[in-house]
Amino acid sequence: MTHKNTPTPITLKNSNSTFSFLASGDTFEWIHDSVMINDFHGTNTDGSSNNIYLRIYEENSVHSYPLIGVHSNSTIEASDTNLRFTGTAKDIKYTVTFRLTPFGIWFWDISLSGECQKADVIYSQDIGVASAGSVASNELYTAQYLGHSVFEGNNGYVICSRQNMSQGGTNPYLQQGSININTNAYSTDGTQFFGLSYKKTNVPEALNGNLPNVNKQYELSHIALQTETFSVNGNKEFSFYGICKANHPEAIKEIEYVQEINDAYSYNITGEFVTSPVPTPIIGAPFASPEWNMQQINEQFPNRRLEEIDKDTLYSFFTPSNGHVVLQSKELVSERPHGHILMTNFDMTKVPTGVVSSTNYMYGVFNSQFVVGNTTNNKLLSNHRGLLNVQKNSGQRIFVKIDSTYRQLTLPAAYEMEVSGSTWYYQIEDDILVVSSFATFDRPEIVLQVRSTTGKAYDFIVSNQITAGPDEVGQSFELEQEDSMLIIKPSKDCYTRSYYPDLNFRIRIPEGSQVSDDRVFYNNLAMDPSIITININQKSDFEIVLQGSENNDAPAFEDSYDFNTNKASYDVYYNELASNFKLSTSDANNITADKLNATMRWYSHDALIHFASPHGLEQSGGAAWGTRDVCQGPVEFFLTTGHNSMVRDILMHLFAHQIDEVFEWPQWFMFDRYPIHQEDCHGDVVFWPLKAVSDYINTSGDTTILDEVVDYRSGSKGTPVGKAESILEHIKRAVETIRKRFLPGTSLISYAGGDWDDTLQPANKHLKDNLVSAWTQALAQQTLDLLSNSVVAKDEVFSKELSQMATDIKDSFYRYLIKDGVIAGFLYREADGTSKVMLHPDDTETSIQYRLLPLTRSIIAELANPELAAINVAIIDKYLACPDGIRLMDHPASYEGGISKIFLRAEQAANIGREISLQYVHAHIRYIEAMATLGKADKAWKALMQINPILITESVPNALTRQSNVYFSSSEGCYNDRYEYAANFNKLKDGSIAVKGGWRLYSSGPGIYLRRVIANLLGIRFTNDSLIIDPVIDNELNGLSFTYTCFGKTVTFVYHTNSQTDTPCIKINNEIVSSKPYSNSYRNGGVTIKKDVFLKATESNNELHIFL
Repeated sequence: MTHKNTPTPITLKNSNSTFSFLASGDTFEWIHDSVMINDFHGTNTDGSSNNIYLRIYEENSVHSYPLIGVHSNSTIEASDTNLRFTGTAKDIKYTVTFRLTPFGIWFWDISLSGECQKADVIYSQDIGVASAGSVASNELYTAQYLGHSVFEGNNGYVICSRQNMSQGGTNPYLQQGSININTNAYSTDGTQFFGLSYKKTNVPEALNGNLPNVNKQYELSHIALQTETFSVNGNKEFSFYGICKANHPEAIKEIEYVQEINDAYSYNITGEFVTSPVPTPIIGAPFASPEWNMQQINEQFPNRRLEEIDKDTLYSFFTPSNGHVVLQSKELVSERPHGHILMTNFDMTKVPTGVVSSTNYMYGVFNSQFVVGNTTNNKLLSNHRGLLNVQKNSGQRIFVKIDSTYRQLTLPAAYEMEVSGSTWYYQIEDDILVVSSFATFDRPEIVLQVRSTTGKAYDFIVSNQITAGPDEVGQSFELEQEDSMLIIKPSKDCYTRSYYPDLNFRIRIPEGSQVSDDRVFYNNLAMDPSIITININQKSDFEIVLQGSENNDAPAFEDSYDFNTNKASYDVYYNELASNFKLSTSDANNITADKLNATMRWYSHDALIHFASPHGLEQSGGAAWGTRDVCQGPVEFFLTTGHNSMVRDILMHLFAHQIDEVFEWPQWFMFDRYPIHQEDCHGDVVFWPLKAVSDYINTSGDTTILDEVVDYRSGSKGTPVGKAESILEHIKRAVETIRKRFLPGTSLISYAGGDWDDTLQPANKHLKDNLVSAWTQALAQQTLDLLSNSVVAKDEVFSKELSQMATDIKDSFYRYLIKDGVIAGFLYREADGTSKVMLHPDDTETSIQYRLLPLTRSIIAELANPELAAINVAIIDKYLACPDGIRLMDHPASYEGGISKIFLRAEQAANIGREISLQYVHAHIRYIEAMATLGKADKAWKALMQINPILITESVPNALTRQSNVYFSSSEGCYNDRYEYAANFNKLKDGSIAVKGGWRLYSSGPGIYLRRVIANLLGIRFTNDSLIIDPVIDNELNGLSFTYTCFGKTVTFVYHTNSQTDTPCIKINNEIVSSKPYSNSYRNGGVTIKKDVFLKATESNNELHIFL
C-alpha cells in the first residue's frame, strides 16, 4: 500500500499564490512566489499555530474563543479564493472571511454582531518568510535571520519582516497590520505568545493578558496583534491583512505599499461558496501529569546527587549511574525543551555505517527522526519542530484512554535520561504509567515500552508520523503488514532509493493490536495519510520495536527486550570508550570531580552523536561531517581516549573527499553513499586535515598512513574521479594550494571563504582575495610545523619545505598582523599594496577592536613569544572576559536592518544566538587550552566550569535554567534584538543581564572539551612510545585522584599541588619514576615517561603520585 503525505483538501489559488488549508480550516501551507509565509504545517488534531481569537470581557474575567480552525465552533465554506468561517461565541455572532487577492495580499475580514459586549481581538500568525526548503530544513535557523521592524500607522501597529539571509538571490518580505481598527499591542515570537506554560496547559499565555509590545528576535517567529477593546453593539467590522514581496533588497525603514494594500482591500471576487465538512477529533485535551511532591520523588529516586534546587524547588538531579532526571517544575521554566538523542553502539575501530538514532523530548515525543545512517535522507519518523509542543503530531506519540476519553500524553511528572534510553513517569490518579524508549545493544533498534506500575489495563493509541525519506510533505511511502510486523519503505521514486535501494524499516507491534491511520481520531474519516496508528486495547504493558536497515539485512526481532540489560551493556561500552575515566577527591565540599564524571559520560555520548549520527536537538538536519569539525572533536576525542584505529579510518575517509579540481576540501560532506557536499570552503579548512593527520602520526607513530592510496572527489558531482594517489601526494597538492593563496610579496594567506567564525564570511569577492585572518595565519604556522615533523621520515625534502613555509608564515604574522603590540583580527590589503588592520584599536570601520581567536591560537601554536602572550592574556581579561565566559570580540558587528557590507551573517542575523552571541563555547574551550599552555591553572579551571551545564549558576550566577546533561554551543545574552544588544553590550561584562544556553549537542565542542580535561588540565597525553604527564591543576584540587587506562593498563594518578617542584615528580611506592622534561615555550613543562618504563613501574602498584 502506498501512502502520500499531503493532507490539503482546501486550496486557494491565483497566478502566483497557493494557500493550502486543512479540512478543519487550519493553515497547512501558504506559498507566494516560492516564499513560504507560514512556519509550521497545521494538523487536523492540533490546528495551526495561527488563529484569530475573540476575547470577551466580563466583570472579573476574560474568555477567549478561537474563530478559525479545529478548535473553533465554526462552519466552513470555501470558494476559489475565499474561505469563510461562521459561528457564535458567547452570544456574539461572527463571520471571518479569508480573502486571497491576485496581488500577493490577503485579508482576514471580521464581522461581529451582538449586544453590549466588551471585547477585543488578537490576531496571531506564525511566519517563515523563506523558501519552503529553508523553512523545512530548520525553522529555528530561518527565524534567526528574519528581522522584524515595528511601526505605528493609522491603524496602530504594523509589523514588517524581512528575511535577511539570501534565498537564492532574494530577500523575501512580509507586512502585517489591521484595517478599520486600532491595534495597541504586539509580540513577535512564539515564546511570547504561547509562553512556557503552554507545554502543560495547552493554552497560549497571551490570551490571559496583554501582548508585551516587545520585538523579541528569537527562534519562533510569530506575529501577534492585539486590538483596542471595543463594545459590540450591533455590528462591528474590521480586517487584518498580510502582504508578501518576493524580494526586498533594502533594509526596512518605514511602512510601505500602503496604496497597494488599499487598492487590494476593495478587490473582492467571492465566487460560489461550498460548505466544507469539518472533522471533529474524538479525543480529549492533552494529558499532563500532576507534579510530584517530595515524598513521591523520594519513593522513585531515593539516591540523588548533584541536585539542582531553585528557591526550595527541586528541579533536577543525577543518579548514581550518571542518569539525569528532570522534574516537571524545571521543564516549565526552560525555554528549550529537555530532549535526548538515542543512538545504537558501533565498532570503535572504523567509521560506522547504518547507525540507528532517534530523538525524544520530555513533553511526550517518545521517538522522532528515527533514522538509520543518514540523518536527513534515511528517516522513518518525522522531525519534531518548534520548542513548545504546539504541533503534537510529529514522530511517535501515545494516547491513553482516561475516563472514557483518549488523551495524548504530554508533560510527565519526571523525565529520566540514560545515555541508552529515556523514561517518562505519568501520575494517573494512584497509578504511574511508565514509558521508556531505549536503544538496543549491538542491534539496529529502538524499543518503546509502556507499563502500569499497578498493573492497570488501559486502551492506547500509538501514532506515528511516517516520512520514509527526507521530506515530510509531498512524499510517498510503501507499507505492508505481515502478522505483527509492519514493513515500511521509501517510494520507488524517492531520492533515497537511488543510493539505498534496500533501505527498509520494520515495526514490531503487540499481538492483537490494530493498525490504521488517523481515522481513529475522526469517526472513521482519514485526514492525514502520513499518520499510522496502532490501537492496543486493555493492556497494562506493551512493547513496540522500531528497526532500520540500509541493506535489508536486519536481524530477526528478539522475543523480548529489557531496558536494564541494555543499559548495563551501554554503561560498559561508554566506560571503555572513555578509557575508564573517573575522578575522585577526599574533599566532600568540592564537587568538581563529581560534575566532571557526569560530564564525561554525557559529553562522550554527545561526541559520538556529532561523529556518527550528525544532528542535534535544535539542528535536526546534518548528516554530514564538517571538514573542520571532524578534524577537531572526533579526532581529538578518539586520540585522547586511545582509539587510534578509528582516527586512521576517519583520515582515510577525509582524504578520499579532497576535491580534485582545487585540492582543498569541501566545507562539509556526507560520509556515506550520497555524493553530496558543499563544493567551496572557508580559507582555514585546508589546514584541518593536515593538522589531523599530523596529530595522528604524532600520537600513534604510524607513518604508513602516508602510503595509503585514496581517490579524489569531483567538485561538481561529489563522486570519485578515479585518480587515486597516496595520502602524502594528497598532502603535497593541498600544500601547493596554500602557496597559491599567499598575497603577493608575503606569506600572508588570503581569507577566501572565511575562517572558523562562520558569521564573518566576507560580503564580496574582493574581501575574499584581499583580507587576511590572523587566526588562520597562526593555525597555518602551527599546522605546517607539525606536518613537517610528521612527514620527515617519509620525505625529508618536503619536510624542510614545510618547515620553511612555517617560518615564513610566522615572519609575515609578526611583520603585518601585529600593530602597537596588539594582534589584529584581520589585515586588509589595498590594491596598491598598502594595508590596514581591522578588528584592532586602530580600526575605525567596524567598531570592533579585539578578536579572541588569534589571541588564543597564537598561544596554542606557541607562535606568540612570552611577551606577546602576556599582552594577549591582558587583552582577554580586560575586554573579552565575561561572567559566562570569553567572548569572540569586544563588541558585536554592526546591524543595519540585515544589510551586509563587510561580513555576511554577522550583519544579517536579527537574533542574538549562536556565534552572534559572541560566547561560542567552542572558542571558549580553545581559551582553556591556551591558558593550560601558559600554565594558568586558575583561569583554565574557572573557564572549564563556566561552560559546564551542571549546576551552572554556581559558576555563572546570571545563567538562566537550562538542561544539565547536554552540550550547549553558546551562551546568549537575553537581549530582545540587535539594537538593544549593541547599546547594552557592557551588561555582559558586569553580569547585569541574564544569559541562556544556545543550540545543543551538534558540535565538535564535546570532544574538544573532554580532551582539554584529560590532556591539558589533568595532563595525560600519549605518543606511540611515551606517556606525557603535564598537568595544570588548580590548588583547590590538591589530592585529586584520576583513574584512566594508559597503554592498556588502568592506573590512578594522584595530584599533589603544593610541592613547589619545577617540573612534575612522579612517584610509585614513594620511588621516583624515570622521566624526561617535556618542553613548553612559556613555562616549565611536564615530563615524558617511556612506555616500557611506565608499564614496568606499574606492575605491582597502579597508583602514581604526581608532585607539582
